[in-house]
Amino acid sequence: MARSVNSDPLLAHHFALMDVPLNSIKRGLAFSIKTAQSAIQSGHFVGCKSIDIPEMQIDTKEVRELNNPFTHDVVVGYTTTGDATIEMAVFNTSLDMYAWFMQVVRGKIAPRRSLLVVQLRADKLVQQRLILLQDCLPSAWKPATTLDGTSGEVVMESLTLKVRRVSIEPLPVSLV
Repeated sequence: MARSVNSDPLLAHHFALMDVPLNSIKRGLAFSIKTAQSAIQSGHFVGCKSIDIPEMQIDTKEVRELNNPFTHDVVVGYTTTGDATIEMAVFNTSLDMYAWFMQVVRGKIAPRRSLLVVQLRADKLVQQRLILLQDCLPSAWKPATTLDGTSGEVVMESLTLKVRRVSIEPLPVSLV
């Protein structure tokens, strides 16, 4: 009997990155060529080698009550989110990561952006899960991997982002 695509686990190599457009045209996109509307209509996303999804944590404190021999944890603070790292192949015209990082360095054009990580079905045609990385602020940029004259590997650049919030978004259309 055939298995349902909804019962199969998602595979780590079927994903895409989408730039979420902002309300203000002045603020623009992090990846200027890729807009959400064109990505959905044409299937073109920002191609990445890898995206390291951040982990969210809640501050807790271990509490011991009177003579009770057991302790328990209580929430005492804020939720913190880690860093996300995006790795992409370097093309001669790829300036998006550099431009976004330089917006932070120069303090111009409101550099916080939101990105949508789209996990796709094995056939890469249907969205299965959407992870929204909100208010991403670049904190480190590496223009190229180690350059080695004897290597045949693709040169990669990476951008590390401070992410304020991570959430799972409902799919825009129901899967049947």
